[in-house]
Amino acid sequence: MKFIDFSEQAQQKNFTEPAESKELEYKLSQNKLSKSFWETVSAFANTDGGLIVLGVSEDKKGSYQVVEVKNASEIRTQIFNGNNNLECISRPIINNNDVLITTYEQKQLLQVIIHPEQYNSRPVSVTKGTYVRTDDGDRLATAEQLKYFAIERQGEIDTRLLNNFGSDDLEQADLQSYKALLKAKKANLTADTKEFLADIGVLKKDRTSNENELKLSEGGLLFFGKFNAIMDRFPRFQLDYMKYAKDSDIDWKDRVSVGDMNFPSLNIFSFYNIVLPKLVAGIDDKYLQDADLTRGTYYADLKLAAKEALVNALMHAYYDGDVAVKIVDRPSYFEFTNPGDMRVSKESFLRGQTSIIRNSQIALLFRKIGISEKAASGGPRILKSASNNHLLAPEIKIDSEHNFTTIRIWKVDALTLLNDKFELDKVQRFIIDYASRVKTFKFNDLIAKSAGDYGSQSKIRQRLNILVESGIINVTGQGRATFYQLLKTPAQKKVEKIMNLWDLEKSLY
Repeated sequence: MKFIDFSEQAQQKNFTEPAESKELEYKLSQNKLSKSFWETVSAFANTDGGLIVLGVSEDKKGSYQVVEVKNASEIRTQIFNGNNNLECISRPIINNNDVLITTYEQKQLLQVIIHPEQYNSRPVSVTKGTYVRTDDGDRLATAEQLKYFAIERQGEIDTRLLNNFGSDDLEQADLQSYKALLKAKKANLTADTKEFLADIGVLKKDRTSNENELKLSEGGLLFFGKFNAIMDRFPRFQLDYMKYAKDSDIDWKDRVSVGDMNFPSLNIFSFYNIVLPKLVAGIDDKYLQDADLTRGTYYADLKLAAKEALVNALMHAYYDGDVAVKIVDRPSYFEFTNPGDMRVSKESFLRGQTSIIRNSQIALLFRKIGISEKAASGGPRILKSASNNHLLAPEIKIDSEHNFTTIRIWKVDALTLLNDKFELDKVQRFIIDYASRVKTFKFNDLIAKSAGDYGSQSKIRQRLNILVESGIINVTGQGRATFYQLLKTPAQKKVEKIMNLWDLEKSLY
């Protein structure tokens, strides 16, 4: 989040951009701090963060005007007095560097950055209650959202022990399958079922009781449990896989859904074992050549990315939520949705900087059989699969209002997607394919690469101009300094930035 330079971004006295959004709020506050200021602070802190700008008014037509904060220094003092007043806000969250007095057309504005709070520090509450930020403003948190905040503060939540549940609530066939995988890894296993379950952490001693009895963990129930037993503890437990014949189809052609008559007793382990082969079957074993004319790694890379994303969705899900774990398989992409927002930033996830696991017991059970490996490795593997094969960048959506995370992994590159959408001819496909492999290019570079295989220069220029007019190719400069570039989405720009950081880090070692 950054402060706004209105001299650059506001093009006229009455402006429409930058407009209010989920991350930007304007308030009048000409003479005193707006009464709703602290509600917005709470809302931003409890969702994705944001910027509050004091000294801007909005008219009925949706345009904005800078009207000035007349006593900005005094209001700044009011903000910090309130920030340190427990009767105003539950704890101080605004720092000196987060507040800036700026000037636009000789009028003072006061800008305040509110950073999103960590998952284990939420909620931030104010006098009137606890707020969350939605697309249409600040809203009081619902009972479900307050419950989510309370559970998230507990950290690793699937290690909690259950009363009145035991090994008879587990699917014995799944336990035997899991045991066979451990044996294949030369693990030293006991024949006693309870000892085995204790060894893998599914049963644990209740050290709060004098009897030290073994109790079933929530993670063990979710991983190996019988469906009815899982539903007794997690009544909204739902795992869904849906495969579609086309990207635009509404009706699925294959489905795996917990509780359906075809799958009456699925748990996390059996769902994973059924769904992963289906995901792999949805990857074409394309024969692609790398620059050195060796066979590419498309199939292996996408297979690994799909596995990582599936495991990530299952071990990071908030199973007390009302959103299902949902896996969508379409010809152009996979999409993995799990309840619970991501506990690290998108960049941190993709770079593998850190991993904060919501369900450590589930993660451990995957790791023991080699399915989940080094912590924080999933993001980099997903990113590298796209980078290695020139695919569209992975997309991550974190919805802090409804508490879910979605990761989309593309199976196609920009050329394939655009060709399906616009029905490109041979020359246009050549131009986009070339543009996707270079950062920028000049027209002469394009002609040299065509080697006379795509018609005359005028034909190629005509097709290039059509792509520019369609917004597919971006053009900068004039005359001999004219450069072309495939238009990139914000997600692609983010990936390029991360890849550049990787290259920089490698060069330092």
